[in-house]
Amino acid sequence: MKKLIIIAALISLPSLIFSQEKTCTLSKITIGDKGTWGAVPYMNGQIIFVENIPNEGNDDVADSKLFILDNNRNKLKLPAFEKYPKAGSPFISKDGKELYFTVSGTAESTTKGGWSHPDIKKYPLQILISKQSGNGEWQEPVPFQHNGENFSSGDPCLSPDGMYLYFASDRENGAGGTDIYRSQRNGDGSWSEPQNLRIINTGGDERFPRFDAKGNLYFSSTAGSAGDLDIFVFPAVSDIFTKPARMDFPFNSKGDDFAISFVNDNSGYLSSNRDGSDCIYLFEPEKPKIVYDTIKIIEKAEEQAASEPVHPDLIFADMIKNGKIKYVYFDFDKYEIRNSEIPALVELLIFMRQYPSVILELPSYADCHGSDAYNIQLSANRGEAVKNYLITHGGINASRITVKEYGAANPVNECGNCDNAKCSETEFEANRRVEYKILEY
Repeated sequence: MKKLIIIAALISLPSLIFSQEKTCTLSKITIGDKGTWGAVPYMNGQIIFVENIPNEGNDDVADSKLFILDNNRNKLKLPAFEKYPKAGSPFISKDGKELYFTVSGTAESTTKGGWSHPDIKKYPLQILISKQSGNGEWQEPVPFQHNGENFSSGDPCLSPDGMYLYFASDRENGAGGTDIYRSQRNGDGSWSEPQNLRIINTGGDERFPRFDAKGNLYFSSTAGSAGDLDIFVFPAVSDIFTKPARMDFPFNSKGDDFAISFVNDNSGYLSSNRDGSDCIYLFEPEKPKIVYDTIKIIEKAEEQAASEPVHPDLIFADMIKNGKIKYVYFDFDKYEIRNSEIPALVELLIFMRQYPSVILELPSYADCHGSDAYNIQLSANRGEAVKNYLITHGGINASRITVKEYGAANPVNECGNCDNAKCSETEFEANRRVEYKILEY
């Protein structure tokens, strides 16, 4: 099992990523020593990424493969794509059913292509698309219909609504070496003729287009950086006079910085060779101040509780009824604890410290989207997230907390059936929850 090595630095993120500036941590994820990059979020907190693989037949150009990093930091193979010796730049659709990635062509170009190694050999890069079958297996990839034999296309990503495929290409009549293009998905599943995004492209190289949840477009460019890739952002709300903005340190460094992707509004991944080789970095917000004040709050509450009668079950039920302690709710298909849920967890921590004999069960749920097996695992992950929070931030002994996963069972409303067209996102969210139940006291 590979270990996760963290190197933390405090940073201030641009307001284009968040609604306001927030202090954040940047962490280096060390998976191996061969070079890793291009991480994109996958289901249940996993990531798909690229690892450089030494090529025994050619020391000048490394091969590259796609892998999954699971929640236990194990590196898993993607057998469906192992036959491609040079695969990279993965992108997963929002529903997790489509995988887009780049491969090197098999025939040497007579003109141009293969921008990663222009001085060695020129094999045009191509975009491949694979879809998941009903049993969760990845199908045989098919080529993007606008690939070419004498130019490269790569670094694919979809727009937030899934209607446009954005990618980099060095095809004819571009503004520079490689430009960002986009192609619209037609009703029959085909793709329209690619359009050059001239509003952002320069005489340099533009690559790795990605979007955040708000629709801001991120990409890397060599423009004005002495040949190194820097990450730029082009706001979703803009006009013809708006120019892409170069992001500040530490998103950008003296090396290549590229392939930014987002887990949610507050966190994501980027790739960089700032330390000498390609590595993946995680950025996420610093824990809110309330977390660091928790122990002081608890200590004060414990002093007040010393003279109170001990009826934990009745006290707990009353706190739930009056909203003093609230259940934890989650974003769709996520199990990360949102900042908005932390105050409720602080109250739960106070209670657990006041009454050290309490044994707590965490009934955990998902909404109706997804298969039964998937929802059982997702609800288990949500319960474990709450359990880990109580252990990490409150010093609660793990033996006092049990997770019970129920998947999509026991909905709190009529939205346990996803075919109910009357259900709103708020109603579905009410079923994505972790509750609390006292087993012993």
